[in-house]
Amino acid sequence: MSQAAITKEKVEVLVADGTRMAAYVARPEQGGPHPGLLLFQEAFGVNRHIRSVSERLAAEGYVVIAPELFHRTAPPGFEGSYTDFAAVMPHLQAVTTEAAEMDIRSAYEWLRSTARVEPNEISSVGFCMGGRVSFLANTVVPLRAAVSFYGGGIAPGLLDRAAQVQAPSLLIWGGLDKRWLRP
Repeated sequence: MSQAAITKEKVEVLVADGTRMAAYVARPEQGGPHPGLLLFQEAFGVNRHIRSVSERLAAEGYVVIAPELFHRTAPPGFEGSYTDFAAVMPHLQAVTTEAAEMDIRSAYEWLRSTARVEPNEISSVGFCMGGRVSFLANTVVPLRAAVSFYGGGIAPGLLDRAAQVQAPSLLIWGGLDKRWLRP
């Protein structure tokens, strides 16, 4: 299958707590409606890596929204440094389960309300902190599937949510990497 030309844009989404959340959107230029995808950032923000993942998935036919989960504590467009984890910790710690649930619902509703998205074909994927959020999303909105790459804090922090999972889940961790056990 050849890859589709894509369109990229930044949008702003209103969240239930009254905050405004910036998000990066990548989508196929033509056709639709397409399946939707919630793409959840790692601890370093919606950075070049996350934008690149969004664009590659859009080229495969998805409308992708990557919400800036640090919107309550960091300026729009925040990108943390991979060499300074301590600087992102205050933002990471502010993404509580309750805050993440509001952000998930807002990004999900943005996708559902977009004419280019097939509203019953929305899935999620996330990396590290975003892997945790992807798992959580599968318990709060009706997804088709959810993927979590090395989602920190799922075990033990969210194991009580396992019975609420609504769609098939793929959880991926490195066998020797025990850091994912951190809350």
